[in-house]
Amino acid sequence: MSELIDRWMNNSTVKRFKDEEGNIYGIRVIGRGENLFFQENEKALICDIDAPASLVYSASIKNWESNKKMSKKEKGRVLTLIKCYYKKCINENVTIK
Repeated sequence: MSELIDRWMNNSTVKRFKDEEGNIYGIRVIGRGENLFFQENEKALICDIDAPASLVYSASIKNWESNKKMSKKEKGRVLTLIKCYYKKCINENVTIK
């Protein structure tokens, strides 16, 4: 997975956002709409989605690329960020399942 993450970290087709605190986020649907690349500053992950149905599968979010398991609190925070940025640039009607 690391090679795939590395490929998207600096890819110009990833939509980038900067929040008021200076954090940089990146998001992009990849493949056939079955995966989503999400980046927060220097951390990134790829999760499962169903792009035509605007579904993000929360069970597929387990860790950042470093393979360090996420806590429930961290996972909830990341899901909130994914939903926010998915709405901004992909589809406003996103659902977390």
